[in-house]
Amino acid sequence: MYSAPLNICFGITSRCNLSCKHCINRNIPHTDPDLTTEELFRVIDQLGDAKVFQVNIFGGEPLTHPDFFLIVERLNKYPIRLTLNTNGTLIDSKIAKRLKEHKIRGVTVSFDGSCPEVMDAARGVGTFKKNIKGIEALLSEGIYVLLSATLTKINYKDTRGMTMLGKKLGANLIRFNHVFFAGNAACFAKEIYLSHDEELGTIEEIHRLNKEFPGFIDNSSTYLCQRGKLEEMKDYEPAYDKISVPPCGAAQDKCNIRPDGWITPCEIIWEAKCGNLRKQSFLDIWRNSKLMNEFRKTLEIDLNTIPECKGCKYQLICFIGHRCDPYYYPGGIKDRSVYCWLNNDKKKGKVLDVVKR
Repeated sequence: MYSAPLNICFGITSRCNLSCKHCINRNIPHTDPDLTTEELFRVIDQLGDAKVFQVNIFGGEPLTHPDFFLIVERLNKYPIRLTLNTNGTLIDSKIAKRLKEHKIRGVTVSFDGSCPEVMDAARGVGTFKKNIKGIEALLSEGIYVLLSATLTKINYKDTRGMTMLGKKLGANLIRFNHVFFAGNAACFAKEIYLSHDEELGTIEEIHRLNKEFPGFIDNSSTYLCQRGKLEEMKDYEPAYDKISVPPCGAAQDKCNIRPDGWITPCEIIWEAKCGNLRKQSFLDIWRNSKLMNEFRKTLEIDLNTIPECKGCKYQLICFIGHRCDPYYYPGGIKDRSVYCWLNNDKKKGKVLDVVKR
């Protein structure tokens, strides 16, 4: 564990101009009012004093905050590397220029379709045109752009189109991730989550695209990670008594600050509250939170609590990897039919067919 995190995902507002069904941080239950600008300033000073290396400015949509550039100016007081996570629809050439002037060197832009028919269906009418305009403005200023696509039933057939458009635009990387179960995504899981057959086909398609466009598909894409697990699964010995889930980066070298001041171990888990910055200091929560320290240890899952998972060959996929996965298994999502690989693997051999190709 580091004395302070290297990376912070810093949610400065819960407001957003969109309401996407796959969003992990919309409609989070039991939220408090957002931190005021003055409270955000105090948090930033604590991050600076702690010598945090990188801050990813997050939301909601960060650019909806009326004091966005004042907040960034406060961050600029410290030697902190700044990146931005945005849906891109509020960025024009003027905003892009100001982002560069305020030392924002990298921007992750949500990118969920290669045409209006797909992206607008995922994010709202008119989103595609504004999104592309924002990406082009960022690239024209020489800002590093990572396109981040969350694959759902709406857009999973468009992965090639998104890759081709990303290359045409001149983006630096594209990332293809699964839906994570939080916020809107938890509410609409059955509606947007891929079926087993859709999942397998998409894993294989992302693998093909990665070979066809080497260096353009981000290695952290969860679909590439999933394929790696499928290959490992050939030699994996499933457990019958307990599953040991090692820590990941969460609470090790990074954490997440929600807009209402609650700190969580990472940006994927918005409901694992470790402490609130309105009541405690940042370093006190980082170093002393009981939950934060639990995430730094290997998690032992007693399979007697989930006997259906005993001896299952898919343990590696369902539990090992992201430390957040077991938080939902068997946590907030009670209906296992949404994600249980064993229940959905009606046609045996499909997974191995994918691995062999």
